[in-house]
Amino acid sequence: MSNTTETEESLDTLLQRLESIAKDLSEDSGTMESALKKYEEGIGLAKECMKRLDTAEQRVTELRSILEADTDAPSDEFTLPN
Repeated sequence: MSNTTETEESLDTLLQRLESIAKDLSEDSGTMESALKKYEEGIGLAKECMKRLDTAEQRVTELRSILEADTDAPSDEFTLPN
């Protein structure tokens, strides 16, 4: 289902970690330094999630265009670009 490598975390895993960080920060536990490190990690995770979502959106747009342009072609002739 996914084309990620073993070292690359899934979007779901990244979102779960981001939620965990948000919860930790909202509970106001720990030192200011700890909170800043978590906040910095959260920003990085949020950027990565947005990047992946943008990539997925672009892919969906490409596939829609292909489908709309190729609606008369038999399904065995339908190939997806890499």
